[in-house]
Amino acid sequence: MVRCAACLFIFRVSAYKVYVQIKYRIKISHRCDFAVGQPTRRGMDWGALYHDTGDSLVQSQRSSLALVPMASTSSTTTRSWATMDDAHDVAETRSSRAAHQLISFSLSRSMSFQVLEYDVESAYSPLVAYSFTVNYILGVGSLGVPYALYHAGLLFGSIMLLIVSWLSYITVMWVSETTVRARELDAMNTHTKLLADPMHFPEVTTLCERFLGHIGARVYQISLLGLMYGGLIGYAQVFVNSIASQLASFAMSNVAVAIVFGLIVVPLSCVDLNEQIHVQVGMAVLRFVALLTMIVSAAVAMWTDAADSGSTTTTTTPYLSDVPLVDFRGFGLLFSTTVFSQLFQHSVPGLLAPLSRANQPKAAQIFGGALLTTTLFYLGLGLTCCYYFGDRISSSVNLNWANFTWGLDPVPIWARCLTALVVLFPALDTLSVFPLIAITLGDNLAVSLRHCCTFLSRSQVRVFCRLVAALPPLVVAVLVSDLSVTLQISGVFGVYVAFLAPALLQFVARREDPRDNMYSGRFSGDFYIYLVLLFGVAAFGILSFQIGTQGV
Repeated sequence: MVRCAACLFIFRVSAYKVYVQIKYRIKISHRCDFAVGQPTRRGMDWGALYHDTGDSLVQSQRSSLALVPMASTSSTTTRSWATMDDAHDVAETRSSRAAHQLISFSLSRSMSFQVLEYDVESAYSPLVAYSFTVNYILGVGSLGVPYALYHAGLLFGSIMLLIVSWLSYITVMWVSETTVRARELDAMNTHTKLLADPMHFPEVTTLCERFLGHIGARVYQISLLGLMYGGLIGYAQVFVNSIASQLASFAMSNVAVAIVFGLIVVPLSCVDLNEQIHVQVGMAVLRFVALLTMIVSAAVAMWTDAADSGSTTTTTTPYLSDVPLVDFRGFGLLFSTTVFSQLFQHSVPGLLAPLSRANQPKAAQIFGGALLTTTLFYLGLGLTCCYYFGDRISSSVNLNWANFTWGLDPVPIWARCLTALVVLFPALDTLSVFPLIAITLGDNLAVSLRHCCTFLSRSQVRVFCRLVAALPPLVVAVLVSDLSVTLQISGVFGVYVAFLAPALLQFVARREDPRDNMYSGRFSGDFYIYLVLLFGVAAFGILSFQIGTQGV
């Protein structure tokens, strides 16, 4: 009797699983992934960040998510944007990589139906998506915000930071809108193959190719290349400056520190790495601790520490420095730094993909909350450091803690430990981030140059391009130690990525599909599109003029 009951139970469970699979396949037919009925003109491989080899996608964990063949009405074979061959176009950021690897890891350990497991258990919660977004935004640019605020004036700088953050939220939601429109337009296209893969979200490079054409996609790719090189140079500068400041007693030159840094990161950039999510979560916690330590210690020092203050006239508490309120000469540095510090538009599809369908509509709150968090961090760090350090503020603000006494004599052990955390953590963080960016940039270059280096094997081209990505930033970091210079030039590339490309995508996609979707809102209309385009073009013109006339 027990055996019969057990058999009946197993049969009912099996029947239910078959029913769920069939039901899910029917749903897939109504929400097919991105594809267009024309050949793909692919340039750089922005999917290399998923898999470090840059050769092909790892399909062992996704074998059940195969292509659904459909009859083609054309006599020639039509390639889909969403085919496995074209899936290299996805993932442009380290947050996208982490999202993909977390999903893949969960799927590989699941014994149940993979698509169902992804949709129910392996998807991100809004809190995890928020954490990944904040972790990505809070990069090297955060260290340059106080310096930029001081030189542009604290009032003007704070207002500009708020404006850039608000516009960044608008453009982030435009990228989300365009992503959904691309998928819905593909669902109505019956002449291409459909990828039955719920993890596939078209990345911004693919969206630019789809809506802005080949030229728009190329400009976007070049802008991303500029941002990647800027990021590599910035991380190298932070490491060299931070370590050299702590080893001043050893008379260690920047060249020697750069060589040591290169001996560590260049070999790591030439091999295949698997980014560990738990390590990144730990780094995110330490990053918050370091930033909070700087904010709190600078605020407390205004009332307790006159020795480290930048004020030369104030002899009583609070020890406040003279800070300009408005200085338009610093607009170029301010705009570049704020754009670079709040930039994650190119990461949006990779952050949307792991969200469950129930949480997809919450993306506006997730991204808005992340931008609000980073804005408050930047304002807190900028206000306290500007008022306390004054004109002594460093272009990489963590260096102001290199000789920080905390108002104590002698300096206790706990204060020395906090100083080491503030100064050295950004440098140590670069050891994990620099190789990932170099691998991404190198693999993208390898795909772009695959037809130019036919005398080399594929692996040799990949290693060569990774060296091209990793070595020049080390040289530049020795020649140019000022982080603000790197941020200012990187901001030129960031204008297109952060403002112009999302606005153009929103404009063209709305003309092709005017229907609202889950990410449409009060800022989706043409008025805001024209406003962002005008702001982006004007800012780009002023920034270029100031760089050309005043230098960097």
